[in-house]
Amino acid sequence: MIEFVIQKEEGDQTIISFLKKRFKTTPLSLIYKLFRTKKIKIDGTNIRYYHHRLKEGEKVEIYDNYLQKSSLTIYPLSQSKTYFEIIYEDQNILLALKEHGITMPSLDNAVRNYLAEKNPAEYQRQIANFFVLTAAHRLDKLTKGIVIYPKNPSTKRVLYQVIADKNKITKKYLAVCEKRPKKILPSYISGYLSKNNQEQKMEFSREPTNSQAKFCALEVRKVDTKNNYQTLEITLHTGRKHQIRSILSYFGLPIVGDKKYGSKIDLKDKIYLLAYKILFVNLPAPLAYLNGKEFQISD
Repeated sequence: MIEFVIQKEEGDQTIISFLKKRFKTTPLSLIYKLFRTKKIKIDGTNIRYYHHRLKEGEKVEIYDNYLQKSSLTIYPLSQSKTYFEIIYEDQNILLALKEHGITMPSLDNAVRNYLAEKNPAEYQRQIANFFVLTAAHRLDKLTKGIVIYPKNPSTKRVLYQVIADKNKITKKYLAVCEKRPKKILPSYISGYLSKNNQEQKMEFSREPTNSQAKFCALEVRKVDTKNNYQTLEITLHTGRKHQIRSILSYFGLPIVGDKKYGSKIDLKDKIYLLAYKILFVNLPAPLAYLNGKEFQISD
């Protein structure tokens, strides 16, 4: 028999999520079989509902002699230095400013370095409880902007549930574009993105062009026009890969420096796209205290 007692930070997750973390090398079909064959008990009661939500202090018992617990996934601290600015930090979240040309794995490692050095005991405690810090959303390597990091499991669950909901977390971008519009630019744009494997980029269309096409939407507001350049504010409604870059290219407004999507200017490891503002609205506990807060950077 294998036994676990649910700790505070492990509560409010489903039993199936908990078991997948603890038995990473075990086929998922075998984990489900444990439920069907009544080999899982919580506080002495057989559990057959995969989505039972765990509570602090509950005892999970697994009656199987062949399962092996996964070893802890230790993410070694990077030896290279990736510098970032902290926009905001509290006990639950950290907002980091990612620079142009920095990949998300590099930033993740840098934030882990910072937290491990700041509080080594807490960092090791989180690792021991199978929590590995990663960003709640991603930015392209060429894009600069604010990235949200959850610092504990309960915050991570909330953020992952609401990160794509504009009515709870609003993400705004500034884009400087080459002013060569092919079409009238509406204030609200929706359509579909498909991957062009040959050119390794996303292509926007008003209607789906294949079964893999994904819906996307955003709002656009003109901020400034100067010489042959136009600055736009974009509010995301969906978070698809390269959606801003692809949509603006479709309308004949490639982002300055974005050679992949039609820019005439090569800026090497950057494009003029900035994830400059995040607003928190209608977040549930334990993040309700952030509601009404706005974080903004300038470049």
